[in-house]
Amino acid sequence: MDKRLLEEHLEEMQPYLLKWFREYNVMLLTSPFKTLEYEVFMDGFAPAKDMLCQSYLYSISEAFKELVKTYYYSLSAYAIEKKLREEGEIGWSNYWKYEVKNYYFRSIIPRFISLLDYVAVMVNELSQRKLISNIRRVYFNGIKSVLEIRKEGAGWLTYEDIKELSKILSYAYRDINEEEKDVLKLYRNTTTHRYFVGIDELTVPIQRRKITEQEQELYKIRDNYSYRVTGKPDYTFEKLNETIEKLMNNLDFMISQLMEMDFMQNVVTRIVKE
Repeated sequence: MDKRLLEEHLEEMQPYLLKWFREYNVMLLTSPFKTLEYEVFMDGFAPAKDMLCQSYLYSISEAFKELVKTYYYSLSAYAIEKKLREEGEIGWSNYWKYEVKNYYFRSIIPRFISLLDYVAVMVNELSQRKLISNIRRVYFNGIKSVLEIRKEGAGWLTYEDIKELSKILSYAYRDINEEEKDVLKLYRNTTTHRYFVGIDELTVPIQRRKITEQEQELYKIRDNYSYRVTGKPDYTFEKLNETIEKLMNNLDFMISQLMEMDFMQNVVTRIVKE
């Protein structure tokens, strides 16, 4: 693309760029997420326990803010995509769909799972690593399981803290059914370790599958596997977003509940809206 053509395209897209930016900021200003109402303040002279709380909680809250921004960028891009499609601008609609919306939307699930692990690390550090001594084995489901069976306090955490944390962490996958959990696990593993997943598009259309015994008998073949080209995308935005919307609400509730725990009150403050 030469510079002149680039300028023409930018001029053509300027109203939509402004609308995208405006929609995104409106979403932020009117966001229902309670976690955004809190601020973590840093005190370099605080006791060790409070410094751990403020450091890890700051990391968690900042990661959540970035996740919210990413989510809203994708939703506002989706609005532009639909508007352009209604106007018959299929080419530009596809640009917003694949180049903008999917760019942000694709990373939400891996970020969600990483954020859960951040919470697990914070909880384990507050236990002075008495919940899980091997830090390489600290992850969300692991710490959640340990909290559920723990019958006494650990480190700076009292037994009452342990019980409350166990309850709070149980909200992470609230209202997420088994099918959705399988989708989340497969999505995360695929995008992290396998390939660039397709959302409303095919990225790796050829797939390996196991040949059934009936097929081997019918076609007189000895091979155990075959390759086929699929015409169906890995995921659709609409279906995936149904699950992500629930995850975002759950994560917000979980983190805001963490911020409201008694031992966090020395490191968080509620933002007063003017």
